[in-house]
Amino acid sequence: MGFLAENWILFSSILMFGVVYLYGYFNVFNKVWKGRARYDAASCGISMVHGLVVAVLACYDIFGGNDHQLDAPNTHFQNGIMEYSMAYFIVDLIYYFVTASDDYLFIVHHFATLTYMFSCHYFTHHGAFSVMYLIAAGELTSPVQNIWTLARMARGESPTAKKIYTNLSPFFTVYFTVVRGIFGPYLIWKLAAFYLTGQADAVVPRWLAYCWMFKVAFGIFGSVVWVYKLWVGLLKFYSKKGTKRSSVTGTPEQLKTD
Repeated sequence: MGFLAENWILFSSILMFGVVYLYGYFNVFNKVWKGRARYDAASCGISMVHGLVVAVLACYDIFGGNDHQLDAPNTHFQNGIMEYSMAYFIVDLIYYFVTASDDYLFIVHHFATLTYMFSCHYFTHHGAFSVMYLIAAGELTSPVQNIWTLARMARGESPTAKKIYTNLSPFFTVYFTVVRGIFGPYLIWKLAAFYLTGQADAVVPRWLAYCWMFKVAFGIFGSVVWVYKLWVGLLKFYSKKGTKRSSVTGTPEQLKTD
């Protein structure tokens, strides 16, 4: 009972994310998609609820005047943020294991993030500020990414979704590139320079610091791959759009002879 009381945010958040997922699956997206797409849409729903809240809370903690040392003791507020975030990853991992077990990249990403937070919260009791930085960098793109993903999924059936997807794609690609492709690697370099040189050895064992840095490096690698795919997709889209426009309007020479 003591463990439940001490970790009430974790358990109540697991329940909340489970309810949000099921509500999205059975009530919000039930008439829009079927099968895998419906599960994916419900997953996007809990991702939006998680990402927006946790990004705001992490930024508040970062800019709230707290001790910014990467080896500082965790605060109750930081532990609460990690519990809320861990609950999301637990629920979303259940979704992946049950309905999308072939999506290995996301499963590994979720597991790595979950174990990073778990070890920081329950094992070292220090270093939560690194988690706050990573949450801010990772989840600031989440609301836009999920809207973009849902619009992309629905663009074939809904003209409105197609318009949102088309108009949002350039902004999302640039935004994701800046946050995940530029700021993300810089953040890893700053964290590695601190943890891998032994500055936190008194509170974070070196072997665990290496594990942490490997996990965040893997996450950033996945983000860089995503950045590449986004730019390829965007350039391909505009290339096709330009080809179609040229075939409809024709060149000035073609118009003269038509």
